[in-house]
Amino acid sequence: MGGDFLPSWSEFVDASVGEKWQQVVVALFVGYFVAAIAVYFFPSPFNRDRRVRKRAPMTEEEKAAAEIFPDPMPKGDLTREELKRYDGSNVAIPVLIAAKGRIFDVTKGRDFYGKGGPYNCFAGIDCSRALAKVSLDPKDLNAKCADLYAAERDVLNDWVRKFEDKYPEVGVILDGTYDGPP
Repeated sequence: MGGDFLPSWSEFVDASVGEKWQQVVVALFVGYFVAAIAVYFFPSPFNRDRRVRKRAPMTEEEKAAAEIFPDPMPKGDLTREELKRYDGSNVAIPVLIAAKGRIFDVTKGRDFYGKGGPYNCFAGIDCSRALAKVSLDPKDLNAKCADLYAAERDVLNDWVRKFEDKYPEVGVILDGTYDGPP
């Protein structure tokens, strides 16, 4: 009884696309095939092309020239004046950054903190205030943190945790001016 009101599949297709439904199905498959070819040959700029050729292995000379890191900084406390020497301008010595009076050897991140890097202004100083304020402004490149808001102190603590996880701590600043909470 209820089946009398429902059309059969062929009646439904005929009503939807007419009698040329077979041509519609073929056109859908051809369209899908053309789209698949286009995606394969013209990959999205947002995804890496999976068909990129692998680079040839580096020779020993290329490896040596690619990354030459100085010996790790031995543990030891420094004065502010001594810390300035490790500002990334000399590739033969480590790059050091101080935050909250603690000194970290960031030499492995010298692309960021070394000479010409986007955060080179942080190297060789206690940059606690600049980290807390997420600032590259020269007036913020210091350790004065007593007047920071709670959210800025949280940001500074996040930076210190990141440095702790990623870089070795090599000492503290002996005559540091960090005046924020420990």
